Parts: sequence; C-alpha cells; structure tokens
Amino acid sequence: MANASSCDVLIVEDDMIQCEEMAGFIARAGLLVEMAYNGSSALRRVAAVQPRVALLDYNLPDMTGVQLAEQLRALLPEVAILMMSGRIDGLSETTLRESGITVFVNKPLPLGPLRQAVIKLVRNGPPDPALRSGWLAAGVGGTR
Repeated sequence: MANASSCDVLIVEDDMIQCEEMAGFIARAGLLVEMAYNGSSALRRVAAVQPRVALLDYNLPDMTGVQLAEQLRALLPEVAILMMSGRIDGLSETTLRESGITVFVNKPLPLGPLRQAVIKLVRNGPPDPALRSGWLAAGVGGTR
C-alpha cells in the first residue's frame, strides 16, 4: 500500500507550535512526519501521504477528532489512530472503539512515551481490533 509519497505519521493539531514540536520530536526517531492544522487539510493530504499512524487532536477548528477519525478510518482502514486532548468531555471508551481510535492520549503529552507508542504502531501496525482501544495517561504535569 505504501507509495513514494507515503509517510509514517500524520499529526493533526491546530496549535501550530505544539504540532511542530511533536513532529520534530517524532521525526528525530527517523520517522517521516506530515502535519495538518485542521480536519479539512488532513483529509486533503491523507490520500497523497497515506500515513501508517494518525495523531489527532480532539478539538479542531472545523470538526472534532472523532469525526475526523471516522472519515480517516473509511479512507484508510489500516491506519492506527491516536486521539489526544486535554478535555475528554463526551469521550468514552465506546466512542473511541466505535470510531476506530486505537489509543487516547491525555494532554499535556508525555512526548517520550508518545514517540515510543508511535514507533511501535508504525513498525507493527494497529493491534488486533479486539484489543484496539487503550489509554496512555500523562498524569498531572506530564512532560512536554
């Protein structure tokens, strides 16, 4: 499925500084990273870059991360999707599972564990659908 313009990770985060910080940190692991700052631009890019992992902010200016995840899942059934947010209002494990979200990450993001999770997903692909959903918690005062 990979092609010449494929990437390992697509990060969709409307905070440009935070997006670039995450992209730089993940890219230092030798992964090819693309960025988008809203859901619409992510959907336009996804066909061209065919990411193996999508790291989505929940609160985007034009749609929620869950809405974006559902559209990404339809376009790329094999993509591993990580959702991140500091606010989890209305997000349940059922919502995550039904949207095809592999892992939820609390903000502030622990960049080291996040990078390790992304590397594992890039190398191994998403886990078995029965084991897909999970939570990666930064705890209070997670490092950035």
